[in-house]
Amino acid sequence: MSKYIIIFITMLSAKMAAQEKLYFDDAIALALEQNHLIRIARNNAVVAENNATIGNAGLLPRLSANGGSSVRDTDGAATSTTNATLSATYTLFDGFGNISRYKRLRSGERLGKLDARDQIEETLLGVSSAYYGATAAYENLQIARELLAISKERFERARKQSAFGRARTIDVLAAQVDLNSDSVTVAQALFRWDEARRSLNILLNRDVNTDFFVDTTAVFEAQYDLETLILDAVGRNAAFLASDERVAQARYDLQSARAAQIPRLDLSGSYGFSQTVPDIAIDMNDPVKTLNVGATLSFTLFDGWRSNIQRQNARVALDTQELLREQAGLNLEKDVTSAYESYLNSLLVLDLELRSLEAAELNFHRTQELYQLGQMTTTQFREAQLNLIRAKSFLSAAKYEAKLNEIELLRLSGRLVVME
Repeated sequence: MSKYIIIFITMLSAKMAAQEKLYFDDAIALALEQNHLIRIARNNAVVAENNATIGNAGLLPRLSANGGSSVRDTDGAATSTTNATLSATYTLFDGFGNISRYKRLRSGERLGKLDARDQIEETLLGVSSAYYGATAAYENLQIARELLAISKERFERARKQSAFGRARTIDVLAAQVDLNSDSVTVAQALFRWDEARRSLNILLNRDVNTDFFVDTTAVFEAQYDLETLILDAVGRNAAFLASDERVAQARYDLQSARAAQIPRLDLSGSYGFSQTVPDIAIDMNDPVKTLNVGATLSFTLFDGWRSNIQRQNARVALDTQELLREQAGLNLEKDVTSAYESYLNSLLVLDLELRSLEAAELNFHRTQELYQLGQMTTTQFREAQLNLIRAKSFLSAAKYEAKLNEIELLRLSGRLVVME
């Protein structure tokens, strides 16, 4: 059974050797180009940009053309009237409500881009987690293979020694048990690697069975300054800047509500043709030309206090958004500080795990030498072997945990994604 497991693992190893290598930067580039959530976020930003026009704010005149024909029958005498009119209307003044609406639309455009960037950053954080999760799974697979190779060598050694009468049967059986156990460990590690690879492929919007392997190196910034990170976050964090825009929108809504209580001046004009002829016919040979120009000043004296209620609610909404922005600022400073401390702590853990690995390697090599000389028991050798594997696995986990903490720090400080 062990032989077949080893053959199966060897075949899979050969298959992996022919795969492409996917680097972290490549995964991020693919996600930015192909991820569904990122593409949807960009579409939403385009919609917000398209809405921010002076026409949507009511700052342009409205031009319409109308035409028609009617028939009137009086005591058996039919007449037909045909007309065509070109009309234009324009709001010259509405208490600057249209100006406020336009400013709100422009703020909505900026907010749309910020929301898109926030969504993109959240998605890239998920891609980063999936990539480094896959990298940890890949590295654990290599560690499991190393464990299996050592156990295979030990089993072959014990079997040969047993054949020459220099090893007990129990030693061969113990080596066989450990070899079987390590074969299962490799099979499980292969499954976890395949699952992690499929999950990453989904985020990159490509075939889930696309084969690749990953880069197991992780490079860290030399250092970060907490005060600089907090200043960057206040000026660049997408979610916090979005809270600023929501305050601005609430302020424009209040201005629009106030404009409803100010007199409104509308201009209108029309130019048309009409002609009435006997019988049922459509005829414009000799039309009557009509030109109308007018101005309308309107002021709402009483509307059931609806405008007052709208103004009061707008003022409350503005106060709410200002409180939310203040709370967002406090949370942002706390989050940046916590992420910074987590990053420093993860680097410390990474350094300690590196030292632990060095000690475990020295201990294993020494134990291996003594075991081959017959001065160490099988149990002691196995313990040293497992300690080495655990040290490598812990180091791998610490390395990718530190990298994800760094990426989160970049996201919070507004350095992860730059959008025009």
